[in-house]
Amino acid sequence: MATSERGDFENPKKSAYSVERYDSSWELQYMKKLERDRTVAKWTKNHGIVIQYVTEAGNVRGYHPDFLIARPDGVVELHEIKGGHYLQNPDTIRKHEAATNWCSKRRMTFLVVTK
Repeated sequence: MATSERGDFENPKKSAYSVERYDSSWELQYMKKLERDRTVAKWTKNHGIVIQYVTEAGNVRGYHPDFLIARPDGVVELHEIKGGHYLQNPDTIRKHEAATNWCSKRRMTFLVVTK
């Protein structure tokens, strides 16, 4: 499981920003992987995307997916880093369903990255 380590990933080559903020050591590892991945043209956490979803309790909330990814062929994806033990949580399921629908309407892909 990822720790709660937070920090700045400085000078990424595939981001439009000089600093990308990570919220866990797992996100930092993923940023480094994106930098090495030849199938990734661009990526960022600073995308500003907020997807509305309804919680199990009926409250409307905003979901902020972790990464916006652009592939060299023009495919655009949202990636969420999530520990496997959270995947069956009802609100996590609702967030992921909302993100899948949001992406589908925009010809994008939603991907959950887990261990």
